[in-house]
Parts: sequence; structure tokens; C-alpha cells
Amino acid sequence: MLENPAQLGSFPFTSAVYAPSGLNYGNNPIWNEYTLFESPTANFESRRINLLGIAETGQDENGIKYPWPFGETDIPINGIIRIPIGDGPFPLALFAHGNHGAQENSTPGYLYLCELLASYGIIAATIDVNFLNGGNRGENDGRAIVHLEHIKQFQLWNSEIGHPLNSKVDMSKIMIVGHSRGGEAVGHASYFNTLTEIQFDEDTRPFRLDGSEGLGPYNFNIEGVIAIAPTDGQYIPLSGATKVQNNYLILHGSRDADVWPFDGYKTYDRSHTVDLNNPTKIAQGFKSLLWIYKANHNFFNSIWQQESRDTLTRQEQEEIAKVYISAMAQVVLLGKTEYLGLLKNYNLAIESNWLPESIQLVSQFQSPERLFVQHFEEIGPDIVVSQPVQGNIENSNTILEKLSLDKIDEIQLNGQTTFLGQETQGLKLEWDEDNGFYAVNINPNTVDITNMSVLSFRVAQSATSKNTVNVDQDFSLSIRDRSSTISFVVSSINTIPYPDIFANVLKRTIMQTFRISLNDLQNQGLNINDIIRIELSFNRTSSGTLYLDELQFAT
Repeated sequence: MLENPAQLGSFPFTSAVYAPSGLNYGNNPIWNEYTLFESPTANFESRRINLLGIAETGQDENGIKYPWPFGETDIPINGIIRIPIGDGPFPLALFAHGNHGAQENSTPGYLYLCELLASYGIIAATIDVNFLNGGNRGENDGRAIVHLEHIKQFQLWNSEIGHPLNSKVDMSKIMIVGHSRGGEAVGHASYFNTLTEIQFDEDTRPFRLDGSEGLGPYNFNIEGVIAIAPTDGQYIPLSGATKVQNNYLILHGSRDADVWPFDGYKTYDRSHTVDLNNPTKIAQGFKSLLWIYKANHNFFNSIWQQESRDTLTRQEQEEIAKVYISAMAQVVLLGKTEYLGLLKNYNLAIESNWLPESIQLVSQFQSPERLFVQHFEEIGPDIVVSQPVQGNIENSNTILEKLSLDKIDEIQLNGQTTFLGQETQGLKLEWDEDNGFYAVNINPNTVDITNMSVLSFRVAQSATSKNTVNVDQDFSLSIRDRSSTISFVVSSINTIPYPDIFANVLKRTIMQTFRISLNDLQNQGLNINDIIRIELSFNRTSSGTLYLDELQFAT
């Protein structure tokens, strides 16, 4: 049985504060929470970097710059570390906060996660980006550069003879984590990490990221990116919206009163998308998403105060963060792939008693290896089987509509609105009779699932009048080969919950991933190499509205 990843591991650890010399917050009493950076731990003096032309330090609501004891040309690399005791080398994980009141130091808010990871033999630090809080230019791209420069600082220490971290940082195994605007910024960091030059905005000059201008070089081996309640699109590179290029995990709460639209859902959709010119191409990594009913924005940071009522407790929310972030670290940094099961399906946490059954969750997962039967990204309104798979569609007593899932606004009960807000295309299915179906007939000669382990899709219900308030939706799934059929109700695999109500106004629809084991189907007598039909039968409820996307075979 797997150990709970939220429980402390076996490594003792030490603590350190790092910062450049000469910081003097003490001359202004509003910066009392930052004085810990004035006296870094012995041997842990860091650098300053020049962000002039990239980002500005923050300003208050009146447009007046906060009186930081430094400017854009001498930004400090400050942080708090938990270091496992031992010879190492140890993987590295770096946490970054998002926007918050500048007079409150947000940096210590992730020490509970740093200490957990350190107990598993991971060097974990939470970094200072408070100087970018408040209204300013270049905030989120600036956060990304700061995050990468912190990785560079550990790289320098790792190579410095006599330093306490000399040869103790495993630079081949790095994970970056960001919350809120920091959650958006880790996506940009994933992208910037691959570059030697970038022009951040149309009205700025190109900046070298090869070290010649003091920034970079990067090209770090980032094995995992985690975004906690991220924003999206506050910064858009000139090359287009950022696509996370690494293994990716995103966490968000249904009662987030700050980033309430969950724009990070679009970041998830953009990550590891199908290549229409090469649809069988293996993606660069996996992606996983957890939608947490009743979680708020602030409780992921241990010092931020609650911003809305009727939410999970701080302890409950931190426990979810510990389970998932530790599991991600176990997979991408420690090679414990058995914890990938949690990232594929939240039910592992419930069945293992890591999280209480009372906490309602929705999860998504996309494997690097997948063969799409339908991804719905083809141009035009036609509903087709996706190449290279060949086949056709059948339906009865069901209204079908292929559409973009970015802005589905359905005004329903008492003027409340439900929407998906995704960056993908999908299928809307509606029925008013209990004998409707939607089926995909496929030519098995065009399907090679030798290395695949599941049949997978993601599906959600919305708050339309065809769905019953606060009741899970359900349907039957039939999978047929040339001689036999296996049928079951999807509620035996997972739930399709009704959207959570937030502030009595907003309902947010998030898709649930279903993963059906091909081995289980084979054990029930199905020839999985000869599957000819996949059918959704709407015989469990008298009416309904569902959204379907990414029907596929996957690992």
C-alpha cells in the first residue's frame, strides 16, 4: 500500500535564509516582515539582478511606487530554504507566491510544503517576489525571470567549492511551483527556459538570456511545473499565449473569490495539445488538473487570510495541497511513478484515506502517449472521427453540437450563469428521452493500441434546466468488438457532479476525466484489439446536457 505523500518522510532537514548583502529594510517600519533578509545565513549570500526594461517594482492603488530599498536595476534574490541532511545530490523545488499586499511578506506561506518536500530528500525553497506586487508593468513575465534566476542561484552554489550546497543540488531534477500570478508565471518560466533571447513586448528591445546581459543562461532540466489557482493572459508573449512544455499540474478551488473565472483552465488546455499535422506524436509530458469544491484562493498560502465564506478550512485545503504537490514531486523528482495514479484519478486519495470522502473533487489527466478517436479540433462544424483513426458517427434522440468551449454562457436558474471557459473544442450533447445514444464506429485496422492501457475521455454537466440541481449526471457506456459487448454505467467509474454554486451567482463547469482499464475489459472477454464501437447511451436520466472532449486510447 502506498504511503500518504502528505506525511513527513525520513529525512531531517536544516533551514537557511538567502539574500544579497547590504539590504536595509529596517529604515522603513512598513517593511518589518522583510528584515529576515537583512541577515542571510552564513555562506548563503546571493546576487542582485537587473530587471530594468523588463519589469517595474510595484505601486499602490494611487500609482505611488512602494519605497523598496532597491530599484529595478538591483533586484535581490531572496528566499527561505529547507535543506535535507545528507550527501545528496538532492532534487530542487522552488515555490513562488502571487500578488498580495506588499507590506505582508508572502514568502513564508509555503514553508509547510517546503518542509514536507525536504523530508523526502528534496531541497525546497520559497522565493521573494513581493517587490513585483501591486500595479506595475511587466509583472508576470518579470516573475518568470525571477523564478529562473533563483534556479540559476542554486546552480551557482552547486558549483561553488566550499559552499554548503556544493555538489548537493541535482540540477537534472527541478520542479517549479507558483500560486496565483506566480502560477501564471511558472508557465512563462517553462517557456523562457528554452530561449536565449526574447523581446518581451512590442515597445521594448530584445533581451539576451544567454548571460551576456546578466540574465541566464537557462535551459534548466525542469521536470515538473505546478500552478496553484493561476491567472492566465495577464502577460502574453509576442509569440502567442504560453504553452507549458513540461509535466504540468494545476490546482484550483471552486470558491476562489480572487481568480474566480479559473482562467488557468485555458493554460491546461493549451499544454500538450494534439498536433494536427502529426496526431500520433507523443507529447513532451503529462498534464493533470484538480478542481476542489469549496476551496478558496488564499488558504494555499499559510499566511494569507480567508477571502470568502463557506469554504474549506485552512487545514483541509493545506492537506490537499500537501497530498498533490508531494505526489507530483514523488513522480517527477524522485521517480516514484506509483504516485502517478493519484494524478490520474483523485479516487486514489479517497480510497487510501489520504483525504476525507466529504471533500468533493474533479480531476483531469492527459498522458503523453495517446491516440485520439475524437479530439474535435478539426476545422468546421462537422462531427468526425479524428485522423488517423477511421470511422463514423451515429446518434439517436440526441441533439449534437460541436462548439468552442471557451465561452459557454447559459443563463439559467435565477439568472445564474454556468460556463466552461476552456481553450478547446468539444461536443455538446442534449437529450429529453431516456433512449438516446451517441456512438462512434471505428475501423479497428486504423487503431494500434498495443501500448495503451485505458480508454479515456473527459465529460461535464452544466447548470442547464435539463440537468437536475445538485445531482450527479450519469449514462451507460458500451464498448463492442465484432462478437461481444461490455456495458456499464459510468458512475461505477467516476462522478459527473453538478457545478458548485459560488456566492449564489456563479456556477463553474469543470470536466471530469474517465479512464477505463483496457485490461479489465479484456478480462471480461472483450478483444481490445478489435474494438469497433464506443457508445454513450442516455438511459439513466430522462434529460440532460453534457459536454464531451478528447475521446482517446492512452497510457
